[in-house]
Amino acid sequence: MELEGHMAININSNKFSSFEPHQILQAWFSSSFPIGSYVYSHGLEAMIENKLVTNKKDVIDFIESTLFVGTCRNEYIFLKSTYNGTDVNDLVLANCPSKERHIETLQMGDAFRKIMKESWNFNIDKKTSFPVCVAKAGLRFNIPFRELSDFYMQSFITNLINVCVKHVPLSQKDGQDCLLAFLGMLKEFNVTAQKYNLDDLSGLSFYGDIYSMKHEKLSSRVYVT
Repeated sequence: MELEGHMAININSNKFSSFEPHQILQAWFSSSFPIGSYVYSHGLEAMIENKLVTNKKDVIDFIESTLFVGTCRNEYIFLKSTYNGTDVNDLVLANCPSKERHIETLQMGDAFRKIMKESWNFNIDKKTSFPVCVAKAGLRFNIPFRELSDFYMQSFITNLINVCVKHVPLSQKDGQDCLLAFLGMLKEFNVTAQKYNLDDLSGLSFYGDIYSMKHEKLSSRVYVT
């Protein structure tokens, strides 16, 4: 009981300065942090249903598209812009290619925002998109941008890999192979991403965008998106 009381005092008095950035990031992007990311497939459920993603190679191709010319690239830019002091929340919401993607970023943002307020003593405005919530929290807790963006994108892709492991289905080994492929891609991405700004927003991951719309019409759905 004494230990629990001591921890409560630390949290309620907002004494986070002793936490290392990697400890904070591991908390925010762990499966125990209740943002409910596991309920969103980002359109993958519909792609799997329509036999567009059937094996490890297909998953790696989808990851590559999402990272270099899709959502991950754009959300990296939104994270970076927020770190640079630009208000991009309306742009994030306008950039969603479908109703379900709009739901995804707002619901995850709302869940993240609530935990920031209740457990981390940091207030974020309602109706803030997920990447903007994360970037604002990163600024508040002095997280270096590169560390935050790496954790953010690895968490994003890991969730998609888990969808594929369960529903393609892939083996656990294939899932790890996909993750290792992504880590190599992320290293390459970071070489060029340093120069990205809002002028570099784009969207060429057409299958992902279109199937996030087709997902709305699935007769049986496991995931929200």
